[in-house]
Amino acid sequence: MTTFKAWFIYRWRQIITSCTIGVAIICTGNVVGWSVEVSRIMEDETIPLNITRNDQQWLVSSSGIAAMFSTLFCSALVEYVGPCRVISSMLLPAALGWVLMAVSESLPWIYIGRIITGAVGFMLTTIIQPLLAEMCTADVRGLLSSLPEIMVSVGMLLIYVLARFLDWESATLVCGVILFPINAALLFVPESPYWLLKNGKEKLALRALMKLRAPEHDVDTELNSIRDALTAQEQNGSIWKQVKALKEPGNYRPVILVTSMFVLRELGGAMVIFMYAVFFFENAGVMFDPFTCSVLVGICRLIFTVISACTIDKLGRRPLLIGSSLVCGLAMYVTGAVLYSDGKGYGWVPLTSVMVYVASFGMGAGPVPWILLGELLPTPVRSLGASICTGCFVILLFVITQVFPDLTTAIGLEDAVMVFGSVYVVLALVAFFFLPESRGKTLEELQYAFVGGGALTPFTNPERQGYTPAYGSTFPSTSQSLEKVR
Repeated sequence: MTTFKAWFIYRWRQIITSCTIGVAIICTGNVVGWSVEVSRIMEDETIPLNITRNDQQWLVSSSGIAAMFSTLFCSALVEYVGPCRVISSMLLPAALGWVLMAVSESLPWIYIGRIITGAVGFMLTTIIQPLLAEMCTADVRGLLSSLPEIMVSVGMLLIYVLARFLDWESATLVCGVILFPINAALLFVPESPYWLLKNGKEKLALRALMKLRAPEHDVDTELNSIRDALTAQEQNGSIWKQVKALKEPGNYRPVILVTSMFVLRELGGAMVIFMYAVFFFENAGVMFDPFTCSVLVGICRLIFTVISACTIDKLGRRPLLIGSSLVCGLAMYVTGAVLYSDGKGYGWVPLTSVMVYVASFGMGAGPVPWILLGELLPTPVRSLGASICTGCFVILLFVITQVFPDLTTAIGLEDAVMVFGSVYVVLALVAFFFLPESRGKTLEELQYAFVGGGALTPFTNPERQGYTPAYGSTFPSTSQSLEKVR
């Protein structure tokens, strides 16, 4: 207990700050999970909304329509305003979007609210993950960078439970109301020191680091290290500069790698399982109530995402992603085999396979790509690279969620599931051959991970590139920093 207490005392500031930022992304989990409410509305004949199957597809996928634009263009907004300010300002329209959906009895207004909440929800994923990576030290970055995925799981589970016990209007209203206190808490969060330095606000950057670090931490040395990394890459707040920097192999290689992992993950049917949970269980022949199964899926994902967060800084990102992808693929193969056999009385097998899939997804394939989004994207292109990755993610999300019901009609659910499993095997191979291990590395070190060589390469020692980390695991007093701020 004494050891944990000492560990927490040294890191409690960045833990509290990260939790405050990470909880905002519960909105994204609500957006993903709200799809089960569409099935609830369709089944309830007392609800005065005539929703067809075509409406179901569009209500599920429409969250990705505006998100395709918000994620691609939010990098310019972040560079101009600052990530923390953007997050705080976006939560209010998201809350109003949820309230609009809850109080409206018109299907077009529900579409509008769905588009607003989707645009903000997926924009938050673009901003928050790199922000947490910039605010956390290397020893806890894996744990704290897992918070967004945990909160997505919490948001999904919340809406699954609400759909099970409340009417859809009350459940939708709750999703909006909880965003107001979160927005108020974000007003006390310091801005990213990286963004402040890039915009010439050195004293504010120093103050931000002092709010994030323990008194024993040498914030002067860390500030100098960040400044040196920015200067070496000729980085400033201009998006045009980031576009030019993206031409460098050391910058575009990690963007391609992280984007490919998101693309493969979505082609593996990740969001189909969560956004079409009720539809999936009904068509897979599961013997249990599909809404209850959805709650079990939410609980399972949350539990194993928390386990992943607690172990990722010890086990590493690479082994978790590879192992998780292989298990996800195997679970999909088992589900497909059962569906092919059309064996009656085995309705528990697809449910068990999906639960194994969800557990494995929560351990690696779910959180690791998001963590790598913040870790592997170099500082010179971090905002632009994050927009590219999440932009491709939401475009693919929209396409897959829109065509999935038609796909199952055309080729059958069993063939679709087997394709999903094969894609996860490909994801495991990509991670095995190209993914470097980022555990324990500072962002300044990781900035040089893909420098050198003719292709995507494993982590390169930054000292070989003429770079030596300016701060480490021992930190002298910050008295000089206090004097500088004064």
